[in-house]
Amino acid sequence: MRELHNKVNHYRAMINRNIKQYTEYKEKIHKITPEKIADVDKEIEVLKVIDSRLNNVSMFLESIILRFETLVLAGNSVVAALAVKDIVKILRQYMKGVPPVLVVLVDKLDEVSKSLMQELKVNYDVKAIVSQSSSEVSKIIDEAKKVAGLT
Repeated sequence: MRELHNKVNHYRAMINRNIKQYTEYKEKIHKITPEKIADVDKEIEVLKVIDSRLNNVSMFLESIILRFETLVLAGNSVVAALAVKDIVKILRQYMKGVPPVLVVLVDKLDEVSKSLMQELKVNYDVKAIVSQSSSEVSKIIDEAKKVAGLT
């Protein structure tokens, strides 16, 4: 998750750089070729929408990572592992229209989630743990979604 969070922030920085460059370009060409300004404005708006989505995802991941660290330190790593599956679903929902490398990282996180679930099934009574921890997981995810504005 931390790798995904870092990549999201990296792409946000790239997008913001592109927005700045397009804005500077627009200022330079507005007198020379005014017909291109509409195209540049459209591109800037698309980049702003993507940046907004990535910002929300970044805040969501940051909040989740903090909660996970707290859970692991408190000895509830099983609850954190169970939550990864739900987090992958949420990320897929909000990662539409973002750079493909970020989607690949979500897929990688999904594989980790499945691996963790397999490991838990071998070592624990998962059904009992899920029923006990589902409200805690839901609370963590709902709180992170509120913080990130994903609700």
